[in-house]
Amino acid sequence: MFSNRPTGFTEQELLEEVAGGNESAFKLLYEKYAGKVFTMGMKYLKSPFLAQDAVQEVFVKVWKNRQQLTNLNSFPAWLTIITRNQLINDLQRQIPMESLTGIHPDVIDHQQLNSGNEVDFRELEKVIKLGIDTFSPRQQQIYKLSREEGLSHKQIAAQLNISYDMVREHMSNALKNLRKFLENHYIHLLFLWLFSRYN
Repeated sequence: MFSNRPTGFTEQELLEEVAGGNESAFKLLYEKYAGKVFTMGMKYLKSPFLAQDAVQEVFVKVWKNRQQLTNLNSFPAWLTIITRNQLINDLQRQIPMESLTGIHPDVIDHQQLNSGNEVDFRELEKVIKLGIDTFSPRQQQIYKLSREEGLSHKQIAAQLNISYDMVREHMSNALKNLRKFLENHYIHLLFLWLFSRYN
């Protein structure tokens, strides 16, 4: 999908060109590193659709912050941090973040909250998978078609030969079950997700 072809620039020269607003140089930078971001996205999101979206979001951030590029000690390391944070956000979106009322504030570990996006997204992925494993077989099927394959409710209904309303009901129940699972077993992660989402 992506290439890592030679650019004719040294790494530093390429970064300087991008920092100066050279869109052609930015395209070369994208072609050189997009594959690495995509691979990282696939490893943790398990979906080519979500991984591709992550690539686009990451490089939008690179472009918006291009003036920082000439001051970096290591662009690959910086890119990894941006990608990591993007994947955290993408994993968060797999979990319903409605009201957390009813959870007593005394359970909050403020030292953990201060860590923000430093939470290890490998743990997030494992926790989400554990929660999904508690679903009924039909809920698992519909959830994965929606979140991992990127299908709409209408597409899922057509593929499974069930009604749109049934798909919507299963997804709603699956998300409620996942939130309940996290509240019961991984409440500290819920607050970490919530904190990092709004900071």
